[in-house]
Formats: sequence, C-alpha cells, structure tokens
Amino acid sequence: MAAVLTVLDEDFGRPVAERRAAGQLRLVSQRTSARAIITERVAQEVALLTTREEASLATRSFLVAPAPAETALNPLFARRRPRRIDAAAEITRACAAFEQRRFILLVDDVQLDGLDDEVGLGETSEVIFLHLSPLKGS
Repeated sequence: MAAVLTVLDEDFGRPVAERRAAGQLRLVSQRTSARAIITERVAQEVALLTTREEASLATRSFLVAPAPAETALNPLFARRRPRRIDAAAEITRACAAFEQRRFILLVDDVQLDGLDDEVGLGETSEVIFLHLSPLKGS
C-alpha cells in the first residue's frame, strides 16, 4: 500500500515555529528507508526544477540548492539560466551528506541513523529534514 509523507525543513537551533513546509512525498510502501526518502525528495525537486523555465533559488531546499553564502558571494548566480541537473549525482551527493551528518531525518519524531534503516509510516506521517550547520572554531 502506498504512503504519503509530509515533508518539513528545519534548521538546527531555530525555533520549531520556523519549520518550512516542503511538500509531500508519495512512496510505494508504508515501510521505507532513509535512502528511499532522500531519493524521492531529491528526484522530486530535480523534476520540479527541470520543468521550470526559470528556477527560483528561494524555492530550492538545501539538498539541491547552492548555499545562501554562495549566492550572497556570487550575485550573478541568481541571474544565470538554470543548468541541467543530474538527478543521480544529486541523490548520491544528498545520501553522502546524510552519512556525513550534515542533516538528519526524523520520521514521526524517530531519528534514522543509517541510509538503510527502515521505518513504518502511518496515514499522517511526517519527515523532518533537520539541516545541521557546522560549528566554527576559533
């Protein structure tokens, strides 16, 4: 049976009220893994970006978008025509970021530690992509 998963983006250290709704994912099973969630999210974002004539940087998540610092340092980036995005490469990059703990996944408040960790989904399940910022040392 298929499952629909509500997606939220959150930045570590920010108030819960600042969570951003990021759409929904349709998964083929009610039992899924972190890898499947990441793959579906990135594939959906890439498909959305490639169907638009002009991609808006404001609507892209941290999984597929350049960092805000990159955009601030290179203002011409925002005026460039969108490039063709390789979905497989972006999925590989996002999975590597998950393994490097640059973000974590919480499915119904349960943290997934490994890419192949499985979790069961309910009718109203939600996943939080919690973006972790690296600490800066002195």
